[in-house]
Amino acid sequence: MMALTTVSEKIDDSTSRVFWATGLKNSGILDVSLDFAHEDCALLAELIALRYLLFKKKVFDREPGGGGGGGYRLTVSKGAIKKSANKKSSKKHAFKFSSFLTNRMNGVEIEVSQAKTIMPSIDDCEPEKIGGEKGVYAQTFDEITVPAIGRLFVTQHAVDQYQSRISSGAPKNPWASLVKRLSHPSLRVFPLDPKVLAHKARKYGRSDNVEAWSHPTSSFIYLVVRNDDDERVLVTVFEL
Repeated sequence: MMALTTVSEKIDDSTSRVFWATGLKNSGILDVSLDFAHEDCALLAELIALRYLLFKKKVFDREPGGGGGGGYRLTVSKGAIKKSANKKSSKKHAFKFSSFLTNRMNGVEIEVSQAKTIMPSIDDCEPEKIGGEKGVYAQTFDEITVPAIGRLFVTQHAVDQYQSRISSGAPKNPWASLVKRLSHPSLRVFPLDPKVLAHKARKYGRSDNVEAWSHPTSSFIYLVVRNDDDERVLVTVFEL
């Protein structure tokens, strides 16, 4: 079990200090500065720290989430984080910041504790300063790389649609199941029905940037939109 423990302490409405550890020998302190002010700064900063530690700092020497959150345990200091992962939190302002818990890390085990037993001391550890930009850490999509498409951003909406529309029964881990399907090497672009194109033009303002990916033996269609930076974003999934 890969275990990460975090404890967040508010300094002011835009800055919090987050202590973290993955064991007795791997730990540190993050000073997280939001680019906005919020009274619930400590909660948002802890979510930002988790995302940073897992996917940018890669404290487990690898980027987790290819198979969902199975095999990972997060011990956090804010109960709202666990509630967000279970989609039961009333703190709507944390929804976008916690989306990775229900998307890429779906199925992760979460415990709540304020204990700092294994945490480093501020006297012995220089805090690492990170920016908690809303435009970076409040994204509701996650990046993957798959053989046929390459770099792809998978939205929470696409995962939800996949889970609700799969006819063979809802998968235990929808993120991992969807990523496995997207990793099929025979995926290719299929022509879209003119009626579908017209609908997408109304929805997105244009249709020349919409692609439908599938492969000959699959009934699934993965609808991808290319943004102005030519990045591909998976916006929805449906079965024919």
